[in-house]
Amino acid sequence: MTRFVAELPERVEIDGAAFSRVDSNDSIACWTLITDSEHGDSRPVSLVIEPAAAPDPTVLELAATVVARFDEFSELAAGYLRQRLREPEFRLRRSEVATLDAPEAPFDEPEAVIWADGSWMLRFAESGLGMADPYGIGVLFDGTRPSAVEDLSGADPA
Repeated sequence: MTRFVAELPERVEIDGAAFSRVDSNDSIACWTLITDSEHGDSRPVSLVIEPAAAPDPTVLELAATVVARFDEFSELAAGYLRQRLREPEFRLRRSEVATLDAPEAPFDEPEAVIWADGSWMLRFAESGLGMADPYGIGVLFDGTRPSAVEDLSGADPA
């Protein structure tokens, strides 16, 4: 397996943007691109392929869409969280629900992760909500539509 991983490209080009391979164990391959938004914030997008292999064309196409529409997807995900997190299953405190109505969404530092099967998540690394501690909160997407909230509070840091 190690020989195969060593043969993976160090860079993956998508619409002129270069994703750089990140060191990882032999079971996965990961490439990351960090661009800046119009506000100067970083916008990381990662491709995670498990088992380790080069990303297929459909994943590359999805990555191009995510990169091009990152700010739009971030706003869409924040709106989705503002709506969904009011549901009783998420057990937010009253004060946390009130922050969902604030002019600025209580979610920051978005990053996208795209997996080999074409599924992807936009994760907000920072949020004042208790359920976002310590790994943030994610929104899973089905194509270009938010489809589920990913509670990362019990995630394994591996």
